[in-house]
Amino acid sequence: MKLDQERPTGQRLLPTERKRSDRWLIPIAIGLLCLGSPNRWLHWFPGALLGLAPLFYLCERQQGWRRLGLTYGLWFCVCLYAFWVDPFSVQVLSAWEILGGFVVAPLIPLFFTTATLLSLDLSRPLPDWVRPLGIATVWTGLDGLLGLLWSPIPFHWGSLLFDWPLGIQIADVTGIWGVTFFAVFVNGVLWQLVEQGWRLWPTNPSTASPVVDQSRFWPTFACGLGLSGLVLAYGAVRLAHFDALAAGNRDPNFRVGAVQQVAWLEADRSWDYRMERYRELHQLSAQAVAEGAELVIWPEGALRARLLNTGLEPYVIEPMQGILPPTGALITGATEPDPRTAHLPEEQQRFFNTALLFDAEGNLLDLFGKQWIFPYFESGRYVPSPDGYRPLAGGERFGLLGVMVCLESVLPAPSRTLTRNGAESLIVISDDSWFGDSHWPMLHGKLSVFRAIENRRSVVFVNNTGGNLVVDPSGRLQQTGPIFQRGVITGEVMRRSEQTFFSRSGDWMAWLTLALSLGLLRWRWGSRSRRG
Repeated sequence: MKLDQERPTGQRLLPTERKRSDRWLIPIAIGLLCLGSPNRWLHWFPGALLGLAPLFYLCERQQGWRRLGLTYGLWFCVCLYAFWVDPFSVQVLSAWEILGGFVVAPLIPLFFTTATLLSLDLSRPLPDWVRPLGIATVWTGLDGLLGLLWSPIPFHWGSLLFDWPLGIQIADVTGIWGVTFFAVFVNGVLWQLVEQGWRLWPTNPSTASPVVDQSRFWPTFACGLGLSGLVLAYGAVRLAHFDALAAGNRDPNFRVGAVQQVAWLEADRSWDYRMERYRELHQLSAQAVAEGAELVIWPEGALRARLLNTGLEPYVIEPMQGILPPTGALITGATEPDPRTAHLPEEQQRFFNTALLFDAEGNLLDLFGKQWIFPYFESGRYVPSPDGYRPLAGGERFGLLGVMVCLESVLPAPSRTLTRNGAESLIVISDDSWFGDSHWPMLHGKLSVFRAIENRRSVVFVNNTGGNLVVDPSGRLQQTGPIFQRGVITGEVMRRSEQTFFSRSGDWMAWLTLALSLGLLRWRWGSRSRRG
C-alpha cells in the first residue's frame, strides 16, 4: 500500500515517529518467527500466526535494494537459528558434503525472501480486504511449486503449526498447502487490520487516540474472522470424530517400538565399533519389547552395511529371535545392491537405500527401496528401486505398512501414493546425523504430523539421532523422543483403510494457488504496461 495515496481530510501521517517506531519491529519480527519455527528450545506456534505481520509492515515501507536487503537479512537471521547444524558432533562428513551444505544454506532464506516480496507485490492491486487472500495465494503457490518439483524444504509455513491440532485438520482436504495458506492469511489479515485501522492520525498532535478507517477495517475483519472460523470449526468436528473413534476402539491396532540409536557419528568403522553398535540395537529393542512393542523399528542407516546374504545376519538378525515376541517383527534400514549393476566394477555399482521387514524367526518378509534420491548427496551411490511406492506386507497382525526413507516424508506425494496403494499405517526411517546435535530432527519429524492428517494414518517417525514420534491419525503427538539421546519410545498404531479427499485428489491446492499466482502475475505486469 503506497504511503502517498490520498488520505481523508484533516488526517496525516507522522513519518518521523513512524520511522522511529519501525526499528523496534525488526527484533520483534525476528523473535516471533524464531519462536514459531520448530525448535527444541522454545517453540510457540502463535509466532507463525503473528511473525509475518510485522515483516509485511516493514517491507511495505522500503523500496528497491533496501527492501531486498532488509527482507533477506531478516530471513537470514531466522533461518540461521532454525536451520543451524552442529558439524562438530559429526566426524564422518566429507569435504564435498560440507561444501554442498554451504551452497544450499543461502538458498533457504532466498526462498522466503522471494515468497515475502512477491506475495506483497502481486497482491498490491487487490482491494484491501482481499489482499490477505492474495498474499496467502502467492506464498502457497510458491511453496506448492517446490513441492510439485519434489524440492524437500522441511519448512513449509504451515508446518510451524504442528502442535496446534485444531488449526491443521484441514490438511486431510487441502494437504499441508491449505495449512500454509491459512497461516499466511492470518498474518496478512493482522497486518491489514493495523494498516487500515490504526495508521491514520489526527492533524492535531495533542490528540492521543488514532482514528479508525472503518470503511476498510470491517470488511477485512469479517473476511479474516469468516475464513478462520470455518477452518477452526472444521478442526473441531474432525477432532471430535477421532475422539469418538478412539473411545470406541473401532480400528485394529498394534504396539510399536521406535529405536533412536544416536550412533555412527564417529569416524571409527572397525569391527569392534560395529559390534558395539549392534549390541546397542539389541538392548534398545529388548527395552521396547519389555514396554509392550510388537513391531520394533530401527532407523535408516542402523547397520551401515549390506545385510542380506552376508555374514552379518548371524550377528544382527539371529539375536532378535530371542528378543521379539512370537508374533513380532523388525524393520531395519540397510544398504542392498542393485542386481542390475552387480556385473560392473565395484566403483560403478549402485545400491538401494532399503527398509527390510523380518518376522520373529528371522525370515525376510518383504523389502522396500527408497524411490526419491536426494540430488548430489545420494545420487552418486543410490538409485530408486524399480518396485515403486509399494507397502510392505506385514501379515495379518500388522497389515500393509507404508515405509518412507528419510526426506521422502518431507513431501506429501510419497505417503499419499503409499496410502492409495493400500498402506494402513505409515513409517518413516531416517538418519539426520549429517546435521549433528541440532534442530533438524525436529524440523524433519514434525512434518509427520501432516502426513498423518493428510492420509488419516498413524505415522511412526524413527530417526538415528532422536526426535522419534508416534502420531495419531488426528495429528496428535502420542509419544515424542528427545533429540540426541539414545533410547526408545513406544506407542499404539491404528490400522486404517479410509481414503481422505487429499489422498484421492492430490495436490490440487498447490496447483490452484500456483495458477492463481500466475494470473496475478499477468495482471500485475499488464497494469504496469498500461501505466507505462
